[in-house]
Amino acid sequence: MSFSVLTRALCAIALATGAVAAAAQGFPAKPVHLVVHNNPGSALDVIARQVAQRLSDAWKQPVVIDNRPGGGGIVGADQVARAPADGYTLLAAGEGPISILPALGVALPYAPQRDLLPIAALAELEFVLVAHPRTGFKTLADLVEAARKSPGRYNYASAGNGSPQHFAAELLKQKAGIHLTHIPYGGGPAGLAGVVAGDVDLMFIAIGVARPQIQAGRLVALAVGGQAEHPLLPGVPTVASRYKDFAAGTGLVLFAPAGTPAAVAERLAADTGRVLADPGLHSVLAAQGITVSAVTGPRLRRLLAADVERYQGVVRTAGIRPD
Repeated sequence: MSFSVLTRALCAIALATGAVAAAAQGFPAKPVHLVVHNNPGSALDVIARQVAQRLSDAWKQPVVIDNRPGGGGIVGADQVARAPADGYTLLAAGEGPISILPALGVALPYAPQRDLLPIAALAELEFVLVAHPRTGFKTLADLVEAARKSPGRYNYASAGNGSPQHFAAELLKQKAGIHLTHIPYGGGPAGLAGVVAGDVDLMFIAIGVARPQIQAGRLVALAVGGQAEHPLLPGVPTVASRYKDFAAGTGLVLFAPAGTPAAVAERLAADTGRVLADPGLHSVLAAQGITVSAVTGPRLRRLLAADVERYQGVVRTAGIRPD
């Protein structure tokens, strides 16, 4: 390459780099769309709206929530994977379409690690196993005893095939040696409504979403999915106290399309991090059973890779398959 050609090439690179930096400095210059792969009212939707409102205030630009449920999160995740990589279309996702479905070997129209760029971990939440009062179950032991006596008699709801709720119930089945029939719904709130109505017997669901129904006596809390009792449900034991190492919950992460300029991704991560550091947000979410996470960068990527490996290990051990 001649000196003049090399000079022009270096100038082009410098100009391009400067353009990207300038674009990031002025970002966002128009509304940002935040795709949520769950229905309104779900735990993922709750935190997405809280974060979106605070980002809107900081940016002086609307952050518009776009609920795209369907396919266990595939519909929403695929929409963002195919979107322009400019930072104006983002995804708030749970583990289902990012870690669980790949671990289950589900054919996806996108590859999470190739097509989606992790920006920031938003939050973590624990599940509670609830039962309709007509079952007569007061404890997890009641459920296990009844299910063993009558295999297949009892069923459970989930937010859809491959959802964290589905995975949690299948893991419990494997740990307890029981059979429960899976009834997938189009989202967590819809599944919970099915249990409250008595159409379904059981469900793992986010604590904050289930708690009002538990307090009203419409549901019975059998056990929580964390490693310790949850402050919002004092006195409710953990599943892990009966089945060692059991855990049921999900992590929520913000993604952009792969190929988003590094400067824009860094701006997104920094601004999201500032929002997540707000003590007021911590209080609002803690009251709903949600714990702020705020992990970014290489550590977040390592955690996501470890999630896939963890789910793959459980799938192999438990023989879990998508319905």
